[in-house]
Amino acid sequence: MDYEGQKLSELLFYWIILVFGGVGWVIGYFQEDFTPTFYSWSVGVILSCLICVPDWPFYNRHPVKWLDSVPDRRPKTEQKNK
Repeated sequence: MDYEGQKLSELLFYWIILVFGGVGWVIGYFQEDFTPTFYSWSVGVILSCLICVPDWPFYNRHPVKWLDSVPDRRPKTEQKNK
């Protein structure tokens, strides 16, 4: 997962839990019961975990280009001693 993918994953996790919790709270408020709020929030947590935790391909759209490795500059005799 690249850096942009991490940002997207965190944003999706936040909004999914917020929306499901908010909808559940409104339903629970009108029914005067906490159970729909809890169930709605739980579904949001499970859904967001399924979407955000695995490294899905759409999280790897901006791969990081790493620098090439630097060759060892020590003489070969020093390398054999270690």
